[in-house]
Amino acid sequence: MIVKNVHLLHRVNNIFITLPLIKIMKKIKILPVYPEFPLTFHSNKIALEYVGKKASMPPTGLATVLAMFPTESFELQRIVDLNVEPLTDKQIREADILATSTMVLQEDSHNKIIERAHAHGKKVLAGGPFPTSYPERNSRADYIVAGEAESSLPPFLEDLIKGNPKRFYPETKIKPDITKTPIPRWDLLDMKNYFSAAIQFSRGCPFDCEFCDITKLYGRTPRTKNSKQMITEIEAVYNTDHRGSLMIVDDNFMGNKTRVKEFLSELILWQKERGYPFSIFTEASMNLAWDSNKDLLEDMVKSGFNMVFLGIESLDSNALKKMNKTQNERIPQLEAVRRIQKAGLEVTAGFIIGSDNESPDSPNKLFNFVQESGILVAMPGLLTAIKGTDLYTRLQKEDRIKEDYNGNNTHQLHFNFTTQQPEAELIESYKTLIKNLYSPRNYYSRARILQKNLGPIKLKKRANHEGITAFRKLMLRLPFSRGGLEGVKYLAQTLLTNPRYFPEAVSHAIMFDHLKTITDETLKAGKYLPQVETLYQKFSRKLENTFSNQRITLQKKLDRVSHLAQNIYTKAENKYHRLHKDFRAEASQALNTLRDRISTKLKDYNLHPFQTPQETV
Repeated sequence: MIVKNVHLLHRVNNIFITLPLIKIMKKIKILPVYPEFPLTFHSNKIALEYVGKKASMPPTGLATVLAMFPTESFELQRIVDLNVEPLTDKQIREADILATSTMVLQEDSHNKIIERAHAHGKKVLAGGPFPTSYPERNSRADYIVAGEAESSLPPFLEDLIKGNPKRFYPETKIKPDITKTPIPRWDLLDMKNYFSAAIQFSRGCPFDCEFCDITKLYGRTPRTKNSKQMITEIEAVYNTDHRGSLMIVDDNFMGNKTRVKEFLSELILWQKERGYPFSIFTEASMNLAWDSNKDLLEDMVKSGFNMVFLGIESLDSNALKKMNKTQNERIPQLEAVRRIQKAGLEVTAGFIIGSDNESPDSPNKLFNFVQESGILVAMPGLLTAIKGTDLYTRLQKEDRIKEDYNGNNTHQLHFNFTTQQPEAELIESYKTLIKNLYSPRNYYSRARILQKNLGPIKLKKRANHEGITAFRKLMLRLPFSRGGLEGVKYLAQTLLTNPRYFPEAVSHAIMFDHLKTITDETLKAGKYLPQVETLYQKFSRKLENTFSNQRITLQKKLDRVSHLAQNIYTKAENKYHRLHKDFRAEASQALNTLRDRISTKLKDYNLHPFQTPQETV
């Protein structure tokens, strides 16, 4: 029950700060606010309901940035995480400054925070990957701090204290030394609200994949914290009384293998001394499975790692070459996955559909690969061109960019660029892929393969209140859910043949509820566009038939057409409102387009335009 591909969700330097221009008469009161995530693959909102948690992970970036504020000039309030609790007008009024941490996926929530801040006379400073990459979409922000906070935040704070902050603070050319990055202010959060804690070990990646913005943001020379620093940070999390899941939120944990080995040797001792309080997971490149990294892989397991996210991306050699990701082919990918599983790490993975040079049968090959390898949580997504990447630059030169990135890299049904293959065919293949991956039978088939392939792991502790509560909730829902029989059979089989693994099996069943929910909502939203088109064609035919009927009067024709237009639009609107609010983006456009098309059609018959509110959603 964890977030995958989380490098998009938790970077230590993600920072938004909202500031009024005031004279320093007393300490400035900082109210940190973390924007809300929509329901996505990453949010795990459905799964979290079982374990009584409100969010997957705390806003580590914001908590780290707050540790950079000099206490002699600033008074820090507790973090308001909108994924956990609402933001009140009273909190805004009583603060001098609102500070928030935002990514592209949180844009809507971020904009609402700005509106509320401005309504109370608070100015807004934006920072982090979203305003750094898309400053033009942050026009409502009064100030922008770009790049990594260690270098760009201090000059802003200095100017603020002097009373003359500028609007834009660019990132520096020299990357900051993160051995000097402070420990996050965990005291400003209630860690009981979160399923997993999160800390960062390194920034940057030695590889330079065409679609990825990591090297552009953080460089190709990975910078790491030292071992002592990391143990101190882990100890700080331990002192919050958090136990269980802990993520190392690196974009590539394998970036600096020498430093990784040093850290793991210290971590093994620390975990042993405390009885392994943390189950650790991270992201890594496929070279983790290389023979030269066998010792490192073993040390990860010894130190309490139980899961790793891999960017497998594609099984198509030509597509991998175009991505500049040929390192994934050094050993066969199926063998690589099995090596890591055999060592004792569950493999989750990301895959990309729609790359240039990709063969049309890639989605089918991908499905077979995922099933055979036992990658339970597979994250396939349509390729997105992110501003600042080599991919974006190339496609821009080729005049293929259609729109900006919306922050979601899975379970979306459109491309932001013109694809080589027909877009409609790619989307249909993708819809078929996620439908098949997250059918109950296929999901639990992979779960059995994973259970068979997985080497020795440090299993979860048996009896705890959280686990018992989660199991009770599961058994109240699972037997009566669609496909629930497959889940019950899987749990029963595990209990009989591998009872020590049963807590993991329960986690698998809970995670499936989330994955199945977002898949169903995605496919439901995908059906909306053709449904709207069908309604419009129905309207057009009936309109033409009505006016070709010579047996009724003109007034009756007008009355019928008016009723028909309203009826057709109401049907489309009702279908729209049955969609989940976080899956309505494309449906919203389709509904408004339907209104415009109906009006245009009426004008063709010299009738008044269809009367509906301009904004219907």
